[in-house]
Amino acid sequence: MKITLEEAEGRHPAASPQSPPAIAACSLTIGPGEQVAVIGPSGAGKTTLLQLIAAALVPTHGRVLLNDVDPWQLSTRALQVLRGRLFYAPQTPPLPPRQRVITALSAGRLPSMSLWQSIAQLVYPRGVAQAADALAAFDLDEKLWERVDRLSGGERQRVGLARAIMSPAELWLVDEPLSALDPKRSRQAIDTLCQQARARNATLLTTLHQVDVAISQFPRVIGFREGRLAFDLPAHQVSKDLLAELYAQHEHELLGAPPPERDRPASPAPVNIVHCR
Repeated sequence: MKITLEEAEGRHPAASPQSPPAIAACSLTIGPGEQVAVIGPSGAGKTTLLQLIAAALVPTHGRVLLNDVDPWQLSTRALQVLRGRLFYAPQTPPLPPRQRVITALSAGRLPSMSLWQSIAQLVYPRGVAQAADALAAFDLDEKLWERVDRLSGGERQRVGLARAIMSPAELWLVDEPLSALDPKRSRQAIDTLCQQARARNATLLTTLHQVDVAISQFPRVIGFREGRLAFDLPAHQVSKDLLAELYAQHEHELLGAPPPERDRPASPAPVNIVHCR
């Protein structure tokens, strides 16, 4: 699926009209089958960018086109069909805690199911073999019948990524998929995601805090800062100077270190406990 942004701006629904947009005057094109990483400090607008492209947020200015079609010019039914052709994975996967992993994975196929098939699959999940293969790609095949609330945070993130493999989508939008994974699991998860996207010729756009993973695993890297496009380059052209400028005053994020003391929440004041008889 092709993505085109034309001077697009986006603002969080809860933000006041007077506040600056989270994404401002952004123009870019991502071709079908491309794999692109988006980096930048916290608050740069990366999540808002994905929400605009996922047709989950109406642009306040400009246009976002998917395969040269403006989603917001479509009928309600046509918009639903278009959304069924993309997969959006938020940072915290929306996995009901009491649901079994097989059921959560099968939900990735809902856009291709009829109403009765989707209801029946809550009782008897379909595509068990496909779900097992998707989990095995992320080393989680033994968790197929486990309940979601018995998984670790990292396992839940990997189940969320496995849902992309289960979906019929042509566009995968993945927001911070590695926040709960250690470095080894992070590279393995991204390797798998990229391989699966290539095998299906799906367009992959993911936001990442792990700059080294973005540069080493993706052919194209886009940098955002304060809601604006800072650079859009082949990965090998992203220099240390560019990264230093992008993460200025946010160096701890670039280095993967904890935030400096001044950026941490203040510790609560000590409470004096009075023991009464």
